[in-house]
Formats: sequence, structure tokens, C-alpha cells
Amino acid sequence: MAPRVEPCIIADRSTWLVIGKPAGWHSVEQIRGGERTVEAWLRSAVPEQASLMGAGLVHRLDEGTSGCLLAARTEPALAELRSAFSGEPSVHAVEKRYRAWVAAGARERGQFALHFSGRHRGSSKVSVHERGEASSLGICRWSVLSRGPLHDLVEIELVGPGRRHQIRAGFAWLGFPLASDVTYRGAARADFEHAALHAHAVIIDGDEVVDPDPRFDA
Repeated sequence: MAPRVEPCIIADRSTWLVIGKPAGWHSVEQIRGGERTVEAWLRSAVPEQASLMGAGLVHRLDEGTSGCLLAARTEPALAELRSAFSGEPSVHAVEKRYRAWVAAGARERGQFALHFSGRHRGSSKVSVHERGEASSLGICRWSVLSRGPLHDLVEIELVGPGRRHQIRAGFAWLGFPLASDVTYRGAARADFEHAALHAHAVIIDGDEVVDPDPRFDA
């Protein structure tokens, strides 16, 4: 099965839906325009989403990251789910799980709690620190699913609100950059044009939605 090239709806519930995002698509419409965005696709594919802010998208994925992207179907659900994703008190319980190919040698299981901040203007990277304000803290837990000579496949649970480049910058800081992640000096892997990161599953109030990708199978 080839990697997805167009977005699609992979789960549809009464108050939310999950889009399967392809790598190479922006999540939201860009000021400069011209790029392929899930937001624009969603407005066209599901016309009732056009009345919602950002077409109802609850969160974002990096351009190169594929997988589960959540959208609310009503304004109240949008506010509630955005609160849940940002770590604020909410009526919803959410979990986010990713898969990534990282440089070989990661511990079988582990966790990092690091602080992430933007660099100087124009830099595509974020800086990583061991200490900082609570608003910059990003926590990940991981377990190794399989090992290879150059890269290990890991499953990652994002704990609490996500930070920009949290998984990519965090693993690079640990010494295990993601495969094909040019920004953080990850070694190239032939089957990935972008950093080898996939939003494998999202769980809303116990309802698990999985977006399988054969490139991330153990």
C-alpha cells in the first residue's frame, strides 16, 4: 500500500471527525497561500465545516507529518476539544500516539520532559532545554517496537499539550534524530521524503481511531 497522497475522512462521529493527513500537506491555510492545506480540503469535502473557525481543526501537524488530524463538527465541541488538547480542564479525555523511525540505539522504554522554545526569527528549528517555564514543557513516553541497523521504530505517547517540533527536536536532543529529518540532521531513509513521523492514533473519551501506514508497521 502506497503512502496517502490526498486527505480522507477515516472516522466520523456526531461531534468530531478524524482526517487522515498525507505528508507534504499543511494543516491550516497559510497567509502566503499556494500550498495544499487540509483546512481548504475539508471546507470543500465537508461543506458544513466551512462555517467553523479553521474548518473545525482542533490541532495541527507539521507539513511533513502524516496521520490522524482531529476536527470538531460544532462550535461547542471545537472549544471543548481545543481545551483538552491544550491541557486545560475539559469534559473530554484525549490521548495522542505517534510512530517514528529514529536513529538506532534508543532505550527499550523511556520518557523525556523537556522545554521547547523558538529560535531567532527565520530559524526552522526550536531550542531544547532541561529547564524552563511550565508553558514550554513537553513530555513524551516511548517504547521501541522494532529495531534495525540504522533506525528503530518507536511508538510515542504525547503527554499533555504538544509543543512545536516536540518529538523531532526532543529525540534529536537525546541523540536519536528522526530518519530523513533534515532540520535536525537525521540520516536519510529512502522511503521518506520528510521526517519519518506519523500520528498513528487519537483516542477521544476511550474511542480510538487508528490511521495505519505500512511504513510504520512493526
